[in-house]
Amino acid sequence: MDNEIDVPPFFLCPISLEIMKDPVTVSAGITYDRESIETWLFFGKNKSCSVTKQQLSSSDFSDLTPNHTFRRSIQSWCTINAFYGIERIPTSKAPVNKNKISKLLKDEDIDVEA
Repeated sequence: MDNEIDVPPFFLCPISLEIMKDPVTVSAGITYDRESIETWLFFGKNKSCSVTKQQLSSSDFSDLTPNHTFRRSIQSWCTINAFYGIERIPTSKAPVNKNKISKLLKDEDIDVEA
């Protein structure tokens, strides 16, 4: 009996080809793992979707849309296949934005110049 499990291809990030841990969607409608698309956009200095080659808007660089439904589907699949050594991906924390950081610093009474 073959103990290897076939990962559904749509659970794999188109860039890293690994199971997505924090799926986010860009305006082109493609879902990526957050770390992979951030690396593609910010460090690779790419301005297009790696799959469709469609130019991405500037809002894609700051507002990657979390795909919660897709993440829950991946988590369910991981749980069902735990017998095969598949670990459940954790639920991601929301990225911290400038306003949240400022509020935290203000709440701690830390003076920081902007």
